[in-house]
Amino acid sequence: MKRVLVILPNLDLGGAETVIMNFFRCFDEIVFDFAVHGEKGFYEDEALSLGARIFRVPTRSESFFGNIFAMQEIYKAKTIYSDDAYFSTRFIAGGGQNIHVEKYDTVIVCSEHAFAFIELAVAWSCGVKTRAAWSHFSDYQGTSRLKRQANFFAQPFLRLFGNLFLACTKDAGRWLFGKSFKKSHIINNAMDLEKFKFNLEAREKIREKHEISNKYIIGITGRLSWVKNHAFALKVFRRLRMEDAVLLIVGGGELREEIEAKAALLNISHKVIFAGKVESTADYYQAIDLLLIPSFHEGLPLVTIEAQAASLPVIMSDAIPPEAKISEYACFMSLKDGAEAWAEKILEIKESASKNKRAVIDLKNSGYHITSEAKKLQEFLTTS
Repeated sequence: MKRVLVILPNLDLGGAETVIMNFFRCFDEIVFDFAVHGEKGFYEDEALSLGARIFRVPTRSESFFGNIFAMQEIYKAKTIYSDDAYFSTRFIAGGGQNIHVEKYDTVIVCSEHAFAFIELAVAWSCGVKTRAAWSHFSDYQGTSRLKRQANFFAQPFLRLFGNLFLACTKDAGRWLFGKSFKKSHIINNAMDLEKFKFNLEAREKIREKHEISNKYIIGITGRLSWVKNHAFALKVFRRLRMEDAVLLIVGGGELREEIEAKAALLNISHKVIFAGKVESTADYYQAIDLLLIPSFHEGLPLVTIEAQAASLPVIMSDAIPPEAKISEYACFMSLKDGAEAWAEKILEIKESASKNKRAVIDLKNSGYHITSEAKKLQEFLTTS
């Protein structure tokens, strides 16, 4: 089995992390090891059970040279001593657990920013043969114009030190590698589509749990962050004026208190449910009647594919790549159309849904089935 080192911020319930784990579960010739930062993430126990090694290294902001030193130790296949079986420059000491690391010939850096060239440059200096950058985003996940400009100036260095370039969409490739760069490979954000097929039992279970069995449920899922644009979803719901409607917000994040305050300001708190982080979003898709995705920008959010696999109507902003529409259940709208237009679209879809049952659809040829995409990625990683 070939071991490939994957560098990403953490192994928590994020979109990129979920994509990585979807592929990891399906490989038969590759094992992923991980270099992460911070606290233990949601997927770490599963990753370890699949044979992964997890190295916890400081971020560059915590210690620029500490980060580089830690990665050099990993690449050079030195024996590492650690108090807690995780490698960390903070825990290197005699008497800890002895971890032997084979030398890696392939590394994948998952990043939203071209400054990932630093990780690739360290790998290059240590003789790593295949140095891959994998783009899961189509823009910087924030509002900083300076960081967007810095991304542009860092792109040539990313292309210099990398030699395998992966992206979930063409837009994601242009963002990380440059608009004129033509050598990136598209790897779809694939998943086990069968897992999300409509399930009446799961629908009733979640509805009973939140005491909303007889309601029309409008959902929004994902991290409670600026890019997801929950504020717009609240405005849409406020203009809907449906007595039987409930807004179900699935996910956690730094903006929860702010979103709760906005719901109170709009006088809709009594009709908004915060489910928080959940282990199985698949069950929540069954319970929801319509999903809103009003993001300012995305690479290709998993939720768009997951929801359509669940035969769930989806309204998403036109800032999301067109590749996200893989069925008749999805439609695009501009944020410039305003909350009132989105509310009218919801009513239109609700009326149509009352005449048509929620049917199971076949997406095996959509390009998002994990089996075929995992074979494609595995071939890239084993032959490059």
